[in-house]
Amino acid sequence: MDQHIHLIGIGGTGMGPLAKIFLEMGFKVSGSDLSPSETTDYLTELGAQIDIGHSPSNVVGATKVVYSTAVPFDNVELVEAQKQGIPVLHRSEVWADFLNNGKGIAVAGAHGKTTISSMISLLLEQAGFDPTVLIGARFAPFGPGAKHGRGGYVVGEADESDRSFLRYHPTIAVVTSIEADHLENYQGKFENLVSTYRQFLANCKKDGVAILGVDDKVVKEIVHEVENKITYALHDRNADWWAENITQSEGNCFFDAVYQGETFGNFELQIPGDYNISNALATIAVGKYLGIELEQIQSSLANFSGAQRRFQKICLKNDILVIDDYAHHPTEIQATLKAAKDGWNRRIIAVFQPHRYSRTSYLMEEFASSFTNCNLALITDVYSPPPEKPIAGVSAEVLVEKVKQKGVVASYIKEADLVEHLLKIVEPNDMVITMGAGSIFKTAHEFCRRLAIGS
Repeated sequence: MDQHIHLIGIGGTGMGPLAKIFLEMGFKVSGSDLSPSETTDYLTELGAQIDIGHSPSNVVGATKVVYSTAVPFDNVELVEAQKQGIPVLHRSEVWADFLNNGKGIAVAGAHGKTTISSMISLLLEQAGFDPTVLIGARFAPFGPGAKHGRGGYVVGEADESDRSFLRYHPTIAVVTSIEADHLENYQGKFENLVSTYRQFLANCKKDGVAILGVDDKVVKEIVHEVENKITYALHDRNADWWAENITQSEGNCFFDAVYQGETFGNFELQIPGDYNISNALATIAVGKYLGIELEQIQSSLANFSGAQRRFQKICLKNDILVIDDYAHHPTEIQATLKAAKDGWNRRIIAVFQPHRYSRTSYLMEEFASSFTNCNLALITDVYSPPPEKPIAGVSAEVLVEKVKQKGVVASYIKEADLVEHLLKIVEPNDMVITMGAGSIFKTAHEFCRRLAIGS
């Protein structure tokens, strides 16, 4: 029987890439979403049949229906598929089938998943491995972060937010860091989250390896529990991999990668920040483990220009540099702003949209301390997708006051007023960085549009 895959929420960051893989496999692909997007337009051009809005009739003829955690169980298409007896699969179940039956490389951790997955994918592609790829962001070589390869290697992110990464049994498991996030799915207990990471690592295939970022204190605490492992850290000489002779300038990084005390090679990145050097070390570790030549690893990393919304340059106009970043956790904000401070001599204006009331509540004090590397913080209202409800005492205004207590100049600005406010205050040699996992990227693009027309 010909396969007809229907994806509910096809424009989502995990669903769009999966749809592209199915299209490249020659399957009939349909899907639905609440609104059109760059991803739905792209998939339509590739041949997907996409309906805007959900309807029971959309699943007619499907041989499988795929959904994500973002889709509620009472979604009319989900209900209709179950009623018709059409097999219904969570996105992670589908991806697990690819990853577990191939030579899977799964990248997990609180930070760096998308960038490391993208770096590894580009490396394997340019080295002729022809991998299958699934990344949660647009990435130039692979459209909406995906491609169907025939080389047997499968590269993707392993998402801890809903425990779905426990379905994966990779050959190579990368863990960058373990931090308190998504605790609403872990009974509010950090130890439950850590335990789940332990289980993920235990699921690594017996002939495989774990590549562990031991700059992170929690990863370092559990590293002894893992048998087959390679460790990496920025400066820790007890790790298998570390970096030396680091220099950064105007968005470029230069460093030497050291393996077990011997210099492996010198590397150049065209993306900024210590955290990206760390991401590169993880990628170098994977490359060496797979036997890829040094020159190929050097070339691939030098060619890597970043994934969408990862310190992405939106425009440079009138000597005002506008960057957009997905940073939505305190550690990510701190790292992004440090990269800006280390790499440029500019006034830094951070524009932050908190993401989810639950995260903002759990990490309010950590958020308050994360803006010390900027000159000015503009904070807008919490972006919270349904079904989450507001939490009393948790708001952008409360966060602003706490940021001010840390000695940082900060203001609360409504999202609709951000562009006008920025136009009034920016000066030449400023860097504006929009940060958040919600709709804040639109501010960066609209601000650039207004700069371009001079109003």
